Formats: sequence, C-alpha cells, structure tokens
Amino acid sequence: MKWDLKKYPMYINGIRQAYPEVKPGKPFLSKSVVVGNLVFFSGLTGINLESGHFSSYRFEDQMVDCLNNIRDALKETGSSMDNLVKQLIFIKNIDDCPNMWKVMLDYYQKNAPSLIKEPPAVTVIPVKSFLEPECLVEIDAMAVLSKDEPGCEVKRYSLQFRSTAHNYPGMDFNMPLFSEAVAAGNLLFLSGISGENPVTGSVEKKDFEMQMDIGFDKIRGAFDKAGSSVSNIIKTWHLLTGLESMLKPSRDANVSYSPTSDRFWKRELENYETYAPVLLDDAPASTFLKLPSLENPDCMAEVDVTGVISLNWPGWEVKKYPLYYGKRGFPRHIGEIKKYYSNTVVVGSLIFISGQTPTDQFTGRIESDTFEEQMKVTLDNLRSAVAETGSSLDNLVKTYVLMPDLEHYSTMRRLELEYYKKYAPRLVEEPPASTLINPLNLASPKMMIEIDAVGFLSNC
Repeated sequence: MKWDLKKYPMYINGIRQAYPEVKPGKPFLSKSVVVGNLVFFSGLTGINLESGHFSSYRFEDQMVDCLNNIRDALKETGSSMDNLVKQLIFIKNIDDCPNMWKVMLDYYQKNAPSLIKEPPAVTVIPVKSFLEPECLVEIDAMAVLSKDEPGCEVKRYSLQFRSTAHNYPGMDFNMPLFSEAVAAGNLLFLSGISGENPVTGSVEKKDFEMQMDIGFDKIRGAFDKAGSSVSNIIKTWHLLTGLESMLKPSRDANVSYSPTSDRFWKRELENYETYAPVLLDDAPASTFLKLPSLENPDCMAEVDVTGVISLNWPGWEVKKYPLYYGKRGFPRHIGEIKKYYSNTVVVGSLIFISGQTPTDQFTGRIESDTFEEQMKVTLDNLRSAVAETGSSLDNLVKTYVLMPDLEHYSTMRRLELEYYKKYAPRLVEEPPASTLINPLNLASPKMMIEIDAVGFLSNC
C-alpha cells in the first residue's frame, strides 16, 4: 500500500476553515485526511454545512443530519458508508443512546445495508457539552477508500451476545450496533470495552478492579479472535467515571496523575504482567480522560483499544518510543527511571501519539498556571513527540483536542494558528482533521488542555 497523503478542506457556509479565510480563534481544520487507503475525519455534527446552522434541535434529526454529513464526506474522498471501520460517537445525554442505535440501524438499512451485518467498531463517549450549545451528538469516523486494497483489506469480527452474533436481524431493534473489532490491513480497531458480562451484557460486579479484569479478558478475546495477541496493543484511551472516590483529585495539584489514574494503571499493569509482560517494557501509547458517565451507567471504566495483527507485517512495522519524565511517573520502577507508556508508536507511516499535556518533560510536573502557558507547553511536547520519530509537526494528520472548559476554545485555536505559523507553516493552509472533546476532567485537576494526535512519517 502506498502511503500518500491528501487533505480535503472543510467548508462551512461557503468559508474554508483554514487561514486566511477564517479569523484567528475560529474553527481551524480539514474535513478529512487520506493516508494511503485510510481516511481520518474531523468530528462531524448535525449542522448544515451550507448554512452553518442546525436544521433541528431534535436528537433523532441531528443524528440523521450527522450521518448525512459523514456520507457526503466519504463520497468526496471516493469512498462510501460501507467502508466505515471505526466511529467515536460523542453524545450529550446518555438517555438518547437507544434512539441513537435505532436511527443508525434505519440509516444503514437505507444507505449502507452491508453495515447491518458487518457494522464498524464503535465507542460511545458521553461529554459535558459541545462547542455549539444546541448540538446533541457528534461522530468522529475512520474509513478506508477500498475494503479490498491489497495490503489493507478490511475484516470485521462480530460481537457474540448470548451466543449469537451481535448484529441484525438476530437481535432487538434498539440494541447497540457495532462489531467487536475491525481490521484494516495490519491495524485492529476494537469497540469500547467495559466490565459488562459478555454473556448477559449486564454489569454484575460493582468493584472497579473486577470490572477492569472482565474488560481485559474481553480485550484478550478480541485479539485472539483476530489471530493477534494482546501483546500487540499499540494505543489505548482510558475512559473513567463512576464513584466520587474514583474521580477525586490528587493531593498535589501539580502532578500529572491522580488517584484514579494510579488505580487504573496499576490494574492494567497487573494484567499486562500476567498476560502480556512485553508491554511492561514496551508499552502502548495512551490517553486518559474522565467523563460525566459511560453509556452503561453501572460501568466505572471503559477502554478504547487500537492494536496490530503483527508487529512485523511488511510495510506496517511497529516501533515504539517510550516516554520518560526524569525520575517521576508511573508507580512501576524500571531501574532508576519510571516508565509507564509510550510517547509515540509508529505503524508503517502512521504515528499514534499519546495525549500530550502541559507537563514539563523534565520534572513531570505542571509548572504553568495559565491556559496560554499550558497550550504552549502542550504544543511543544507534541512537536517534540513527532520529531522523535523522524517526522515533523507539518505532517499532522488528526488531532483530538481535550478541553474541560470550552471558554478557552477561541484562545486555543488562536494559539494553535500562531504556533503552526512558526513551526509548521504547511498546516496554516492545510490544517489536520480535528475533533474537540469536552470531558468532565483530565488526569490532573490543574490540567486545562490535552492533545491526542495521529501523524504521518513521510519518509517511508
């Protein structure tokens, strides 16, 4: 597969969402970015892209409009809805989830019937709000140009529920519609996995660590089904909610972790030590965020996982770049240094980057107190992470901007543009695809910004 890169601009109300068409501080992104056979999209809502306004404030209508925008964006790249491989669905009210699945099934029946039996992998992420207050749902999608591209063929692995495939017509109309995992070439995308009993679909254990163990067993099963191994995890998103004790801040507000992240990572390391000890020294990239809830309100944690089928697949070889914070970091000691996740993981020409935060790389602490200072440190860390792989910030494909306080949005986009002008001038006219996420909080209560990203290694 050739790893060519092409960007498709975003237009809203006829205005291209890039400089100099938009003023500093306004939305600044491409609609989609094609890398080889893979397509990364910005998060798309139910807004009418021609008028720049919502046509309806009903959830069901916004869901249909959102899917229409995704279908149009896919068509623009030469792809189609049938080629969706992964969706992150951001939703404001978890009570809308049953209606979301109903609308999605009806839409697929009319516009992408193959997805009824072989749907994409899906992770549902409840958020506090969206940039547009009227917005109720947003979908971040990933697709392929062709399901049969040599070296990047797509294979879907259905979720088994009560011993039957979790797809239609074998299940109830309002049940979630997703595959357990979808492979695209060497990449393996899992749906969000939590502590529900895989047989009954209900949460039977209220203990956090037991839910983690159930979830990890399901992750191992998904990798085994795909002919891979849990040792081949390359990227995780840790989604936390639930008990107040799980969300309490650290006593030291300047550190980049909390009792929640300590407890989560400790259990994850224990599972790695038992089932995938290679990940203790060669860890995945990782991003951590706290949410107001999960789709299942009885769940306290969920993990969104990306892996590979093989670490040595020709053209898709894997290389990891560990993160070191001086002598601070994760509770597990490795000599004098504590190491707890990879800063970046390269798969072929793709660079998967852990969430970059305003944490000082030498002290492991958050030294800055203002949003402007934290944004600069975060972008410096992102630039450094990309450069370590031999690439540059100019080659950003996709960003996920995590901000608990949306009042900083305009400042964030203005500072981003200023930074690109100085360090990544190609991104000024052709910015990456981008999705804004409004979580309850980040790993540290002092943290105002985090940027998770995908980059491109142009010399492959």
